[in-house]
Amino acid sequence: MDNYRHDSGYTSISGLSLANFKPLTPEETATYRGWRQVVVAFYCCVVLLGGFALLVSVPVAHREMAQVMPPVNVP
Repeated sequence: MDNYRHDSGYTSISGLSLANFKPLTPEETATYRGWRQVVVAFYCCVVLLGGFALLVSVPVAHREMAQVMPPVNVP
């Protein structure tokens, strides 16, 4: 017997509605807004630091390439 499968009617979300959820209090709304701002700020800092690291590493990569490549005599 397969106990892991259910009929689609069993897993439907038709019973969900906004009336089943508790509305947020102003304190909860402020808390979620604060956390959201912190998370967005953190990821913005990660992106900015990653971009800065990429920009800083580009000249180093070109210098290393210039040192590895043999000199070419151009007439």
